[in-house]
Amino acid sequence: MFNFFSELVADYGLEVEQLNSFNIVNMSNKLVYIEGQKGVVKIGSDSISIRVKGGVIVVFGQNLKLKKITATTVCVLGNIHQIESK
Repeated sequence: MFNFFSELVADYGLEVEQLNSFNIVNMSNKLVYIEGQKGVVKIGSDSISIRVKGGVIVVFGQNLKLKKITATTVCVLGNIHQIESK
């Protein structure tokens, strides 16, 4: 089965141990998919904070919504302006 992140690791010769905390995909600043989430810290229409191993990912924008959340992933929809890792 194809796995996007596994393919990147193989293509660029990265060590899996270097990439064991979280993964982010930003699609046209309209959808952010975060893999490796450990919980939602804050939800607002202009920012959503997600806990990941080693820190927090903050998505800034307008009309932000949590579209889907599972035990390890979260999907944020809206007009995304910026993503920060703290």
